[in-house]
Amino acid sequence: MSEPRLDIRVKMAFNHNKTTPSRRAIGKALFFYIEKPRKLAYTYEVRSSEEIGAPFPERPHKHIALRYAQPPNGCTKMEPLDDQVVLLIERGDCSFILKARMASAAGAQFAIITDSAAGTDDWIEMIGDGLNQKSDIPVAYLPGISGRRIREHLLYGGEVITVTIPLNYSSLLLSDVPRKPPWELW
Repeated sequence: MSEPRLDIRVKMAFNHNKTTPSRRAIGKALFFYIEKPRKLAYTYEVRSSEEIGAPFPERPHKHIALRYAQPPNGCTKMEPLDDQVVLLIERGDCSFILKARMASAAGAQFAIITDSAAGTDDWIEMIGDGLNQKSDIPVAYLPGISGRRIREHLLYGGEVITVTIPLNYSSLLLSDVPRKPPWELW
């Protein structure tokens, strides 16, 4: 009996037991830290995709606003941004490349794509559309379990979210490293 084929647009790498996504093949591990609000002040792991966007900078960008994309799926022209902003964009409806390019055109410094509708801790490998196109901003994937909490705060919480991205562990004291969110698997 053959295994079911995976949709070519959503290529996931699995470990030996075929149930848990393997982090080895799904982008470069990076971290960002939510500075405020306090209830979300944790370190979040994301996976970058240099096939979709530019490499992340080596030095962290601090105190950058994290906003929810308008429209949320990022498939059409987005509202222009007036500051340095990290955009949270929902997965689905169009290619990762289009989402990243729309975020860049709106003025975003970084794009984080998530699947908050699914709300799982699965990792998705963001692959190109085969046309060798890239965005000029860094792009990363955040599992939906954290994406959902961040999205809910952005839609209903009121307080602005500010982040440090990417988080550079080599320049921090161990006691200063914020912990991962309690709802994420370790």
